[in-house]
Amino acid sequence: MGGYDYQMIKQISNSVSVPIIACGGAGKIEDCKKAIETGASAAAAGSLFVYWGRNKAVLINYPDADEMKTLFS
Repeated sequence: MGGYDYQMIKQISNSVSVPIIACGGAGKIEDCKKAIETGASAAAAGSLFVYWGRNKAVLINYPDADEMKTLFS
């Protein structure tokens, strides 16, 4: 959850003509935006939205309206 490998995203997106999905590393919504700005067509972010706690409890999290605006602006 320390951010995607942006250099790898850029290298791959510059090397292929198919859409790519960044997967693995999202710790905050800004990471998704940066992955797309770097060249990904989409960004997977499972751990960002679902967290399994020490008691096997599930916390489902989602971006609020202001976070969504920063993602898509």
